[in-house]
Amino acid sequence: MDIKDFLSPFLYREREEKEVFHIENIKNKNKNPPDRKCAVSGDIKANMNYIKSRFSVPVNSDVVVRNINAGGRKGFIVFIDGMADGDVINKAIIEPLVSMPEISDDDDITADNLIEKLIWHSQAKLTDNMQDVVDEINFGGCGVFIDKIPLAVSLDTKGWATRGIDKPENEQSIYGPQEAFGEMIRTNCSLVRKILKNERLICESLEVGNVSRTTCILLYIDDVANPSLVNEVRERINGIDMDYVISVEEVSLMIEDNSFSLTTRIMSTERPDRTARALSEGRVAVIMNGSPKALIFPTNAAELTHSASDAYMRVPYANMSRTVRLIAMFISVFLPGLYLASTLYHKELIPTYLLYSISASRENVPFSSLSEMIIMELSFEIIREASIRVPGPIGSTLGIVGGLILGQAAVDARIVSPIMIIVVALTGICSFAVSDYSLGWTNRILRLVFIFLGAVSGFYAIAAGTFAYLVYLCAQSNFGIPFMSPLMNPKNSGGQGTLFVKPIWKKEYRPKFLKPQDERYEPDISRKWKKKK
Repeated sequence: MDIKDFLSPFLYREREEKEVFHIENIKNKNKNPPDRKCAVSGDIKANMNYIKSRFSVPVNSDVVVRNINAGGRKGFIVFIDGMADGDVINKAIIEPLVSMPEISDDDDITADNLIEKLIWHSQAKLTDNMQDVVDEINFGGCGVFIDKIPLAVSLDTKGWATRGIDKPENEQSIYGPQEAFGEMIRTNCSLVRKILKNERLICESLEVGNVSRTTCILLYIDDVANPSLVNEVRERINGIDMDYVISVEEVSLMIEDNSFSLTTRIMSTERPDRTARALSEGRVAVIMNGSPKALIFPTNAAELTHSASDAYMRVPYANMSRTVRLIAMFISVFLPGLYLASTLYHKELIPTYLLYSISASRENVPFSSLSEMIIMELSFEIIREASIRVPGPIGSTLGIVGGLILGQAAVDARIVSPIMIIVVALTGICSFAVSDYSLGWTNRILRLVFIFLGAVSGFYAIAAGTFAYLVYLCAQSNFGIPFMSPLMNPKNSGGQGTLFVKPIWKKEYRPKFLKPQDERYEPDISRKWKKKK
């Protein structure tokens, strides 16, 4: 390499005249959506011009507009390559249409005749509205237009690649079904129907997004769910005024009561069995095309601590598991704050030898207890976030390097004390025992709040903060029910259990706070073999 080439970035040169690209500020002239009431014309050229204009053909290379000759009359079909099934279109649509006998002008041919006699497809619909055809094409369907017929035929020919039914990733359980929702909305509906097998299960189709027009399915059991609850959920979803809605999480953010509430009030699940159980209790669920999760309405504070496996375990095992989770949740929220409060303000509560050990371990640490705690908590949160976003094989390595090597090095360097490592590590382990991911976020934020309260005024500030937060939760409602119900009145649980699990044969009633149409969940004596003969 020439020395001049190496030094060229550091040498002065006169500025060269060259064109610099700038993004122009241009308003969208097509902001207003097209007229959704545009009718299908009997003129085949007018229909084709409209379709080509709506789909920007030929700029859109994946939109296929295929001319056909149906019994001597001109026609065309339109679909999106990659979203529609080509084999179905060839065999069930094109083949019977091009094989039609010659049709004279005197013959009475209508779209009804096409569907009944010539189109070999199970899901074909007649429409006189262009927007209905466009919506079907955007969702993997196919549109058929025939000259001199002022109607179009829209056919369901979806054929895009999909992910198979996998095991739940975030709600794993040893007991119960091992199926999880996928991205296909009809597959998700079938997973729920496969469990309930009830003709009263309603799968009501809704659309969200002015432009994306994403399909949502509102699920409820018609003779169980309260109609006012169903209407409230439907109105909130229909009231979403956005151009694009991509995921079901966006729907939950748009219909929740309070966006700034620390605790979530909408349960999200990836398990069809948990969704089916919620529907049988009188709740309402929402699934969305492209999202592998379902939203369940309404929920309360107690149910966020429940696990999907609790329903499949024997009572002693389930209660033991739930007790461990509640203790772990308490430790993950309060332990760091209680440690600071004890070491800073209430040393008399610590045994003497333990106090000597804590003082000796912190003798050469240059930071205060609060600074040390914040450093360790921030480091743990960084390791947690990094381990989620790195590839799987590297995640375990990152945990070992961050948790063991750096932790031991920090202790040896006298940056943090060993007792602080123990407190933060135990807190982090307990935080993973929380069953609901959103509740885990709530606990992480509350933990930071109680750390500062414990450092400011010890146990008194922690007690005051706990009382204030409980009062705040008691004042909240969720789709017409108190958020702390049925904790305040366990009888409202209807036998479904609050903090602890009840035997399955004692769940005679559905939750009373849901006010279902049918309050009975099972008869008084559900184990008939127990009856005395």
